[in-house]
Amino acid sequence: MVSNQLLELENFIHKLSVEDKLWLLGQIMVQLRQISETINDRDKAADIQYDPTVKPIWEIAVQIGANIPESEWEKVPSDLSKNFDIYQG
Repeated sequence: MVSNQLLELENFIHKLSVEDKLWLLGQIMVQLRQISETINDRDKAADIQYDPTVKPIWEIAVQIGANIPESEWEKVPSDLSKNFDIYQG
């Protein structure tokens, strides 16, 4: 069953000029493309398969950290994780 709002909208659109109808159609197409892209992105994300051979992110972080000199680590505030927002500014 079509809602009264849709019927009113249809009547309103019927009264528009051809130029306005074409503009409205273009806007609707833009929204449909955006929705379609969002759905496609979600579908692609759902297709991602777990790869047990990939190194875990924490191991990568440890490797990167191991390459940083101790003198640089000493510059990192000891309360960085608790006060991250303060140090960002």
